[in-house]
Amino acid sequence: MSWFGKRVRGPRPNLQRHSGRAPVRRTKSEKAWHAVRVAFWSAAVLLGAWTATSFYYMAGPAVAEWFDIREVRVTGLHAVSREDVLERLQLASKETLLSVNPVELEVRVAAHPWIKAVTVSRAPLHALSVQVIERKPAALLKAPSMTLLLDEEGAVLSSSVPEDRNDLPVVVGADPKKLLSGEAQPREAVQRGIKLAGLLAHSLEGRPEVDVTDPAHAVAYLKGMRFQFGAQPVEEQWERYRAVEPVRRVSTTGGSSEVDLRFSDKVIVRDRG
Repeated sequence: MSWFGKRVRGPRPNLQRHSGRAPVRRTKSEKAWHAVRVAFWSAAVLLGAWTATSFYYMAGPAVAEWFDIREVRVTGLHAVSREDVLERLQLASKETLLSVNPVELEVRVAAHPWIKAVTVSRAPLHALSVQVIERKPAALLKAPSMTLLLDEEGAVLSSSVPEDRNDLPVVVGADPKKLLSGEAQPREAVQRGIKLAGLLAHSLEGRPEVDVTDPAHAVAYLKGMRFQFGAQPVEEQWERYRAVEPVRRVSTTGGSSEVDLRFSDKVIVRDRG
């Protein structure tokens, strides 16, 4: 009975319901047949694993020959020799396209001072492709202790400079030993000097020399002319000079000149005594 006197329909608490189906019981023959099937499939799995392992050991060398490296294609070389690249790759005699790690090979080759970037890739079926971008000489860093060959980023290419590299601009005032040790300050100084030298060499004839003893106030020399730069962007300062350069040619007496670009919106040109 409910609270309001109505019967609530539902199963009785002590009512037990029995299924009409009797529990399934396996006979001895069915149990035996089940055990046989389990044993059969277990043996089949073990046999398959053994067969796969045996095939791997027997056919592994043959499969490896399908991908063995028979050719190394190297492109982009000018100053670096092919032999230098192959030596840095350090490929084993039985190396395959599947066993090599292109990223690791790129790290090895990129350690060469003349190589700026390198890409190593697999080429079907038996070739390894090595694409190289070389660094280009941009300037000489001269100091009493040594002379270094630098690229446009200030990276050291060599400490043994050929005597015929008189075509390159000269940077002075930076410590070559600190540059070789990887310090940031001399690297930034020579980068500024190389950029200045490039601007002068592109616009004027001759071989520029840039003193970066004080990088924020670099001084450049070219054919008797002396350029003083300030801390502002060098491109902006040089454009100011280019705008008055025709006037300078007319107004100067033909001797040595000094151009002061350290002040914003000003170009001061005076004769050097």
